[in-house]
Amino acid sequence: MGVTLAVPGAQAAPFLSRHARPATPAAPIVSGSDCVFDVSVLPVLGGTVARLLPGTNGDVVGALLDNGAELVMPPGLAALARGLKPGAKLSVRGLWSASEHLIRAFALAGTPPLCAIPVPEMVTAAPPVSAQGVIERLLHDGDGAVNGALLKDGTVLRVPAAGVKSSDLTPGRAVYASGAGYRTSWGLLVRVDILGPSRAQAMRVSDEPPIPPGAAAGSPAYDELHP
Repeated sequence: MGVTLAVPGAQAAPFLSRHARPATPAAPIVSGSDCVFDVSVLPVLGGTVARLLPGTNGDVVGALLDNGAELVMPPGLAALARGLKPGAKLSVRGLWSASEHLIRAFALAGTPPLCAIPVPEMVTAAPPVSAQGVIERLLHDGDGAVNGALLKDGTVLRVPAAGVKSSDLTPGRAVYASGAGYRTSWGLLVRVDILGPSRAQAMRVSDEPPIPPGAAAGSPAYDELHP
């Protein structure tokens, strides 16, 4: 017996056609498919890339399109799209959030669609960096949760869960952020540990527990080692 899959929001197709139009890839997609699930039931969405967005390791995990949409990709998917750069056309199989103006990509559109091989996300060591500027827009993960911000100068802040509810993370507000990060081809990336309206008012927002202070130098416990 066949199974009919209903795609939620099918009646919203006219909205999708205006705001997240299908696009032809800028260059041929690598042949073959590593998709575990059948993504052919998902709509083809996309547009022209306005800027690429780095993730916590400095690799591309998303893009802003010229139609104003934010596109979020799983780790490794962007590397499979040849010629991906600002001005290139990008089309994916994915889901559309009208409320967040967000596309969650599951695969590059093609015949067959191309999925990234699932890999665990590894957070690598990075040098200390800081940034200060005005927030242009908030950024999201694939579930639609805020996980960062784009500053007007192109800097990308990736903010842990402890910091996303901060009132400082508001479009139009000036913000100071510091942590670890990279200067990538797509702009400065800051994995935020400290956030605030200014350097003097910034507070720690890391999800990692603070390292407790050790014993005072010269005290009996100073030379003790604890597992």
